[in-house]
Amino acid sequence: NPRLIKKRIISHGMTNLLAFLTLLGLCTASASTVDTDNWVGRNIYFILIDRFAGGTPGCQNGKEWCNGNIRGVTKQIPYIKKMGFDAVWITPVVKQVEWRDNWNGTGYHGYWAKDFNKIDEHFGTPEDLKQLSQTLKENGMLFMLDIVANHVGPLHGLDDVASLGEGLNDLSGEQFHQLAHFDEVDFEEYLKNPYTMMEAGDACWPYYDFGHGCNETVILDGWFGDLGDLNHEDEPTAQYLLKWIGDMQKNYDIDGFRLDTALYIPKPFLSKFQEEAGVYITGEVVTYNQTLHSSFQSGSALTGLLNFPITELVKPTFSVGGGVNFVDFAISLESQKSLYSSVHLLTNFVDNHDSDRFLTNHTLAQLENALTWSWLWHGIPSFYYGTEVPTVAEATDCRASQWNDETGEFLDGGEGTVGELMTRLNEIRREFGVAFGGANAGSLASVLEADGGGWMAFERSGILAVVSNGDPKEACFKSPCCPKGEDLLKGGARGEGGPNVACDGEEVCVELVDG
Repeated sequence: NPRLIKKRIISHGMTNLLAFLTLLGLCTASASTVDTDNWVGRNIYFILIDRFAGGTPGCQNGKEWCNGNIRGVTKQIPYIKKMGFDAVWITPVVKQVEWRDNWNGTGYHGYWAKDFNKIDEHFGTPEDLKQLSQTLKENGMLFMLDIVANHVGPLHGLDDVASLGEGLNDLSGEQFHQLAHFDEVDFEEYLKNPYTMMEAGDACWPYYDFGHGCNETVILDGWFGDLGDLNHEDEPTAQYLLKWIGDMQKNYDIDGFRLDTALYIPKPFLSKFQEEAGVYITGEVVTYNQTLHSSFQSGSALTGLLNFPITELVKPTFSVGGGVNFVDFAISLESQKSLYSSVHLLTNFVDNHDSDRFLTNHTLAQLENALTWSWLWHGIPSFYYGTEVPTVAEATDCRASQWNDETGEFLDGGEGTVGELMTRLNEIRREFGVAFGGANAGSLASVLEADGGGWMAFERSGILAVVSNGDPKEACFKSPCCPKGEDLLKGGARGEGGPNVACDGEEVCVELVDG
């Protein structure tokens, strides 16, 4: 019988096992060609400008301006860089409508354009944006700007249309879709009750099975509530948007864009938009349907996508009794390798600005496990601002401000539990060459084994990781080699009193401390 080997692994001894790592590189991955694209291997810190830094003390209202600004972001670049992030994504900065919509208040978030060619004064000036871009370049970091090309802000009458920027304010309404607009109804009347994408059929969300209870025309041409839906088939409107994206990239030296509501934009226009931008675009296509989702990356539509089919599984998988187990999660992860033209350009994330924070219904250990998966799996991981600050990460408002309510002082979470975890994860990515510029930046992760009881083991370029939902006590699986390195990633730090790891032939058993 093979000799049973037990080694004591150094750890912090804080909560659940996050990942066992063979830091001596003894598990060697097969060689892979590294994609030279400057986004492969990057990791992103995502900021909602109005709520990050430099804003009004005491402002925690989810529907009002809190006055966080671009200069506040620029000031905190050293803070972000210290945790190891090498790209920053900020929400849109274009001029917003001054009026409110029927449900969601003001345009503090940046997604309700009034004039694409102006910077909103709430956020700052064109010079502020140029300074942010320059500061990021000086720190070796990439600049990603969020943009919207599907719609403008809420429109309730012709006065609203007339006040839009030049190129968008034609009172004929030709620049907007007017689906099911009968001849006897003029544009002014149509504005009172536009045809919305909500009328596309009950079978649309979340799989969008077009032709089977989901109308694709309504999805593309229906309005997003009262947000004026831009008509990409109208040549002047299309040219307006194409010129704008090219100008934004050149004027502000932008390295990449995140494209909002890409699902609702026709793919022929997306291809032209991507070409005119000339840089990486990751698109927001919110669907669980991986075949549909992947089609937005193939055929030169967009270079990248936010990985919604996987992210929608993250919260239920990294919880006890969440309805999705790690076997299902692993199958979905592995299936993406054959569906997408480049899984390295998918943006993986745990939290974002459109859903409840992870910690509102999960434990800290479960969050750490989910982040560990996101950071060590292939793709471009994205981290939502404030996840490292307990008062922000646990807030019921997923867009809570990251400053002291009384003094306005920025809340630094870099040395907290999650901040230290991110620092350590980014160190590991560099050590094993899976970060940008590393020999293994283009390598693929592979699931070794997944267990319905609540854990998954995977390998990538010498990294052997075990993540769990915090419930199981042990994980046993087949491994290409027995780990001999003495390190345990746990809570982002090294310390004493970690779990046992036992190897019996090709089987590795890892004790999951406290579950």
